[in-house]
Formats: sequence, structure tokens, C-alpha cells
Amino acid sequence: MPIVIDSRDLQKLRYRLERASKNLPRDMQRALSNTQRATKTQAGREMSEVYTAGKQAIGRRTQVRPVNTAALSFSVIGSKKPIELQEYKHSVTKRSGARVQVFKASGAQALPHAFRRSAGKSRIFQRVKAAGGGLVGRLPIKVLRGPSAADMLIKKAVQEKLGGFVMNKLSKEIIRLTEASLHGKG
Repeated sequence: MPIVIDSRDLQKLRYRLERASKNLPRDMQRALSNTQRATKTQAGREMSEVYTAGKQAIGRRTQVRPVNTAALSFSVIGSKKPIELQEYKHSVTKRSGARVQVFKASGAQALPHAFRRSAGKSRIFQRVKAAGGGLVGRLPIKVLRGPSAADMLIKKAVQEKLGGFVMNKLSKEIIRLTEASLHGKG
């Protein structure tokens, strides 16, 4: 059975390929932007699987930088400011102080001299010790903090999962946008 290719079909194919090549920079920008947005979300999920801090607390401390289409790169950055302990799984009692679990894989750590202030925002504090080692009195106090979002992002388990996710998502986005451009939907 012979295959017959009409010249009109070749013209349509040529037009589609030309259009797809003209839209390539735009499609790469869109693919990178979509992947960056999905990576930020996935980073929050991956970090909250390792740490007990909530996704919202982590998400507020994770930012994105503008996509660089010339270098075909994007950035998802974690804030260096440590996350306060009340964002992690914790319990505070007058008798035993605070118990905080930072990692899901480990148990809670006891902080016997920590306390929660009853007025205002619920935060976990500890009294600052004097140079001799004893307590100074009621003041000064400091807010207790755990690891930052930047520390969470550089953890090896999070990096490995995110690396695989980024490559998979980016390749799917490029294929999807290229197919849409070839079919005239882009």
C-alpha cells in the first residue's frame, strides 16, 4: 500500500514547525515558571515530611527568584531566619517546661526551663543566664528557635527528592508545551 503525501499536508507541517520554533523561547519561559512554582510547593511538602513544622510555616519562609531563560535556571530559596519553636510540634506545661519535636524521625526533646508567655502571640521563651551561670531574674528572655528553611532545603534527603521531581516535572512541561505549540494551541 503506497503512502501518499499531499503538498498541502507538507505545507501545514512546515507552518506548524515554524510556529513551534518561533514560540520556543516563550514555551521555555513558561515551562521553567511552571516547574519553579511546582518545585516551591513540592519543597514545602518534602521539608514537612522530614520536619514537624507545618507546610504554611515553611512556605512563608520559602521564596522564588525570577526565572533566567538565558541560563535555563530558576531558584527556590529558603530564608536563613530560624523558625520559632512554636511552629514545630510542641507542648508546654508549667510543671515540666516545654517538649519540642523538630524531626519526625526523632522523639521530643525536653526543655525544662522553657515557658510560654500567656499574653500576646503564643511563643516559647527561655530566660537568659548570667555570666556566672545563674538566672538573672525575670528578664532578659529570648525566643527559642529551630532550624531555618534554608537549613531544611540543604538536607540531603530533601535535596535528592527535589532533584528527581524537578527533572521529571520540567521534562513533562517542555513536552506538553511543545505538543501544544505543534497542534496550534499555544
